[in-house]
Amino acid sequence: MWRVQVERKEGQAGDWRSQWAGCERMVGLYVPYVLVRCAAYTDGRRQAQQIGVYTLVSACLVAREVGPAVPAGRIVEITLRVVGPDVRAGARGEDWRQGPDEPLLADPWMQYMATALNALKRPGREVLVLHYVGGRTAEDLARLLGQGPQEVRARLGRAERRLARWLGGAQVRPALARFTAGLDRHWMAEVAAGALEYLAGNADLAIGFG
Repeated sequence: MWRVQVERKEGQAGDWRSQWAGCERMVGLYVPYVLVRCAAYTDGRRQAQQIGVYTLVSACLVAREVGPAVPAGRIVEITLRVVGPDVRAGARGEDWRQGPDEPLLADPWMQYMATALNALKRPGREVLVLHYVGGRTAEDLARLLGQGPQEVRARLGRAERRLARWLGGAQVRPALARFTAGLDRHWMAEVAAGALEYLAGNADLAIGFG
């Protein structure tokens, strides 16, 4: 979990601390998922950072407003589908087209794995990424998703079988372990820190910022 030290501001709501803790949890959980999803929108590392930070900040603000009525994974996914094209079009953040950008996933095999994961439907992709890349146990995911551990394990199994078809019958678990080891952890740390720092300075920011 990435943390940013913050202090409560005068006039903020009494549940501000719990809201901030919720933002920390959401960012810590979903930054690996956002990395994988960014590969569907860009092959540039810096551009993906912008997509990642804007997605996590916006998703936290939406989650703050809607509460537990909408699952966090759905909020992140919907938000990213708006933010990704916005950043590509230059509608958010700095102009990423200024100067060369390093690749987000330089290895063609890593690119293919990200493509295969992104071809899955969100529920299967979410549990695979949070489990294998994020290191969350079936029990962790059960609490997050409001399901029993056995149901989560069944969902993981279905997602693994679907991914295996995309990989031509290759062994899924070793492939996911190799994919996880090859991901840029520094990118994830930078994106998580950027999102949390922004939220720390704008804890009472309304949705719809530009």
